[in-house]
Amino acid sequence: MNNISMDTRAAVEANNDFDTRFPAKEDLSLPYRQLFPLITKAANTPFHAMLPHRVKQNIVGVKHVLSRYLGERFQVLYAMKTNRSAALVKAAAEEGIGIDVSSLEEFQLALTQGVRGQDCSLSGPFKSVEFLTLALRQEARIVVDSDEELLQIQSLAVSIGKTARVLLRWNADQPYTRFGMNTDKLKAASLVADSLSNIELEGAGFHLSGYCPLERGKALSQLLDIADALRYGADIRWKAINIGGGYPLRYVEEATWRRFQNAIDKQDFVAGRMPKSFYPYWHPDTLETAVEKVLLESGNAERLRANNIELSVEPGRALTDGAGFTVFEVLGTKTTNAGDHCVVVKGLSFSFSETWFNSEFIVDPVHLPVSQEVIKPTNAVRAYIAGQSCLEEDVLTYRKVPFSQMPKAGDLLVFNNTAGYLMDLLETRFHGLPIPNKVVLDNKEDSFSIEEVRG
Repeated sequence: MNNISMDTRAAVEANNDFDTRFPAKEDLSLPYRQLFPLITKAANTPFHAMLPHRVKQNIVGVKHVLSRYLGERFQVLYAMKTNRSAALVKAAAEEGIGIDVSSLEEFQLALTQGVRGQDCSLSGPFKSVEFLTLALRQEARIVVDSDEELLQIQSLAVSIGKTARVLLRWNADQPYTRFGMNTDKLKAASLVADSLSNIELEGAGFHLSGYCPLERGKALSQLLDIADALRYGADIRWKAINIGGGYPLRYVEEATWRRFQNAIDKQDFVAGRMPKSFYPYWHPDTLETAVEKVLLESGNAERLRANNIELSVEPGRALTDGAGFTVFEVLGTKTTNAGDHCVVVKGLSFSFSETWFNSEFIVDPVHLPVSQEVIKPTNAVRAYIAGQSCLEEDVLTYRKVPFSQMPKAGDLLVFNNTAGYLMDLLETRFHGLPIPNKVVLDNKEDSFSIEEVRG
């Protein structure tokens, strides 16, 4: 691996004749390529590069918006399910925000990285006794999914002599979700919680799918109406509302996204396997503007301030925007019976998970050839990219990615902006293969550290 060209000019760009090029908005690997020979020796390939300083930048941005409208009455939580990197969790702790945790293991990791227990929020249905016990001892906030779980938490809290800080999860009256409570159950559970000896009812929260700030703003307004009804009807005063995650980011420029929407077709995918839908890789809003729109909708910011209610937000993917990239090594290439070119990489698509959700990561990888020679764009080809396992479905991208020339064994493919959900959501040691290491670069162009040697 020592012979990989680190000359940034040597990245092979796609031929200009292709109208299906979809480059990343930013090539995050550029400042660090001189380290790649050392990294590949120490961490092997594939590897995930972590850039925790970018998480800090994103936290500063969303805090600025929230403080402008709410003063100090807000809380930012990093949704750890997005990426379990200890470096990213530590960055969140250093910026003074909390963590949304969904398991005992996530909670323990947050605590070891310096996050205060009372700044953590537990989510998920029917949490384990061990998970809840640690939450009670650490005074973490517990998001309660149902009235049945509420009674379980009360019983446990009584048994160990602790008081549970709880939010009740509202499901916005969505008919087919398995999470949360509808409006009637939420009101009833609020009355029950207020009567229980070892429960401190702090408020309620919701999680919506999609990325529309207007919908979140309207849901927050509805929840504030419920808070008003409980305050006037039962003298129950909420201290906090959590509006969850689902904030957009931009992987590509707007022109690239529009071109993708207009130009992409089934013929651009192996066997016509074009997904029915794609993540919005460009969005008119950013994390900051989306949060602002939620606050401005229906006078939400004024109502929160007037009632002294703290607003919690749980960005996950949006907080990891620009916080990582993934590097795969090419093992070889072949032409299939159908005439498609296939690039096989070392590792598995489970470490790059989008296709396993019947979708596709549309951002083109950057091709770094093993040769030191600057390669002119000739012999242009399109090829899909597959992992090294025996599974037909082990495919990183069914889309036929444009390359100026066919990648060769030893070349590297860099996928940009993969920290959000793409790295470790489905990672496995299938075939006994090692799980990719996470390499922390942290804005240092001359050094790196391996977060965890995992295989």
